[in-house]
Amino acid sequence: MAFPSQLLISMGVKVAIVILTIVTLILLDPAYVTAYISINYEIVIIYLVSALTLLYCIVSVLMSFLLAKRGEDTPLTNCAFSEIIFATGGIMGWLIIIGIGGTISQRTIIETGERFGWIGAMAGLNVGCFLIIAAIFAANVVSEKILQRQSRFNKYDRGVYMQ
Repeated sequence: MAFPSQLLISMGVKVAIVILTIVTLILLDPAYVTAYISINYEIVIIYLVSALTLLYCIVSVLMSFLLAKRGEDTPLTNCAFSEIIFATGGIMGWLIIIGIGGTISQRTIIETGERFGWIGAMAGLNVGCFLIIAAIFAANVVSEKILQRQSRFNKYDRGVYMQ
């Protein structure tokens, strides 16, 4: 079973995203969550984005295995578009968590603020990972749909077929 390189790299990055998300959830200690009622909606946002991220990564890795069964010559255009869209959504969600971690870190006591600062740092690493996924598949779309199309049309020069 030969994996296309884009799928293999993205699966490695998604494993890193899962690990970073689990670390973020571990940092979200229930003692701190229940102690501060005023930040409850922000905690729910962190849990929601983390759950959606884990769901996306697991389903996406499974779909990558199914695509790899087809072989190396499988066109990845539809897969690339969906990965770009979901990676952009992940970037937006984790950017919100960076803001939540930063604001809670600044307005709370030392120990809790430190934990939320680390949550913001983990969210920043997740944003970087989602940027890598979006860049990989955007480069795939550009190479498959724009650059290869130009080389196909360059075979014809003023109506005469050139080899």
